[in-house]
Amino acid sequence: MSVTRLSMQSNLLTGLIPKLPRTIEVLDISRNSLNGFVPNFRAPQLKVAVLFSNYISGTIPTSICRLQNLRALDLSNNLLSNELPECGRKELKRWSPPGNNTSRFNSTSSFSLKITSLLLSNNNFSSGFPLFLRQCPSLIFLDLTHNKFTGELPGWISEAMPSLVMLRLRSNNFCGQIPIEIMRLHDVRILDLSNNNFSGAIPQYVEDLNALIGTTTANNTSFDNPFDEGYHDATWVYKGQSSDSFSVVIKGQVLEYKENTIYLMSIDLSCNRLTGEIPEELSSLARLVNLNLSSNLLSGNIPFKIGKLRSLESLDLSKNKLVGEIPRGLSDLTYLSYLNLSYNNLSGRIPSGHQLDTLNTGDPASMYLRNPGLCGHPVPMQCPGPPRDPPNNV
Repeated sequence: MSVTRLSMQSNLLTGLIPKLPRTIEVLDISRNSLNGFVPNFRAPQLKVAVLFSNYISGTIPTSICRLQNLRALDLSNNLLSNELPECGRKELKRWSPPGNNTSRFNSTSSFSLKITSLLLSNNNFSSGFPLFLRQCPSLIFLDLTHNKFTGELPGWISEAMPSLVMLRLRSNNFCGQIPIEIMRLHDVRILDLSNNNFSGAIPQYVEDLNALIGTTTANNTSFDNPFDEGYHDATWVYKGQSSDSFSVVIKGQVLEYKENTIYLMSIDLSCNRLTGEIPEELSSLARLVNLNLSSNLLSGNIPFKIGKLRSLESLDLSKNKLVGEIPRGLSDLTYLSYLNLSYNNLSGRIPSGHQLDTLNTGDPASMYLRNPGLCGHPVPMQCPGPPRDPPNNV
């Protein structure tokens, strides 16, 4: 066969993924019942491999290291386990033809893949943060959610993958402090480290997340969006479904996102063991739509300038150890449609007016539940003295 595009998604195919035509560029066999790869899997021209929602088990074959044209790989929602191949010197020599000059592979840094989208969510991968990713300098979308990865995040993330727009590590077993190098991902729009075992403080230099501030020239949609029905490359157009939607905890519920993913502008560090104060610099992220820091051990005050987050639609700071008054500036967030400050140690008069009076009208007190020091509408405790307007400073 000399086929370049092969689409057989949503059928009842079983067995192994077979040897493919050497000419194939786009392969979609998602939503079947395939259970693995044939040995010595080869497809030298393959650019897009969409294999999600099968029963593929075992490990990703080391032959992926030779797919020099591969741009997008979606293996989400399978049964893959263990670790990713390293694509280091040992693996490269294994598939190099005899007599070939392998001097250019003398170090892993001399070899790189061209993958821009790697989607591996909902599998059983384990071990530490994959060294395989050191060979992916063009990576834009990385989704490792709902696996069993462990250990600390390495400091080389921003150096090895400087163009990341989406970094999703939700629901794994990562631990240790969040490396400060994370803040050097200048193009990142979606940063989801929730449901892990991270500890320590939220890293400094949050203001270096340029795409969330709106100061980076790379902050556009010129890249290929793997969640878009019309996902395309300069040399081919692929009109199939390129990925399952993925879930995001936002506005107090789990919502499914797909082609509109890149517009989400989200930071989710919830359900960890983070300590210390919320950095004041977070208020500089003017394009942020979702901020979820709930279920941590954060202390101190809510940043006084939080009202500068003019694009914010969802703010969840619940289940922490925050103290002090609620900043008046929250009422200036005109796009805010969800707020949860419950289960903290906040005190003082609850601000009112503008946007705050429109939130959760069915049960507005639930936003402030279990903050015994709060008073004023909508909680039962009355504030002492006559009503007063807090300062208008933002």
